[in-house]
Amino acid sequence: MTNNSLAQLPIFHGMSDDQRNELLAIGHRVEVDAGEQIITQGKLVQNLWFILAGQCEVRRRTEAGCEIKLATLEPNMQFGEMSFFHAAPHSADVFALTDMQLLRLGRDDFDTLCAAGNPVAFKLTMNSLEQLSDRLRRTDEWITNLVCGENHKPTPSEWATFREIIFRGR
Repeated sequence: MTNNSLAQLPIFHGMSDDQRNELLAIGHRVEVDAGEQIITQGKLVQNLWFILAGQCEVRRRTEAGCEIKLATLEPNMQFGEMSFFHAAPHSADVFALTDMQLLRLGRDDFDTLCAAGNPVAFKLTMNSLEQLSDRLRRTDEWITNLVCGENHKPTPSEWATFREIIFRGR
């Protein structure tokens, strides 16, 4: 994993080579096999994950046992933000669809950056906030369109389109 591979991730936008190297130094490279569970819904583990290679799927289960695919994530995307920035149990499961190469940043490492007043922590937070805000904005638009329709229930195709819009901005 190189500094250049981190430069491709939107969450590292605006960081210098030295700042990305700092993240490489404190982050942990993780290799995951296809089918392996990375995050478990309902458990609290504060890691921020960056996808360097491979694909994973985000799934959510209801109390009634219904499971729905929320997203397929690919290289240059990240996951785990909600529990990383807000100490609450994970809202969904994440499973590797393929063999994956990930960079994991633990909350303790992030807190160390914050305590030192390191600008990397600020940039990482602001970039994460920007991405989460974009997802929320797209969710608001989709819900508004759904509610304003005539008792319209989304089809599986519409749901798939919504997932793409939320996670990819398309």
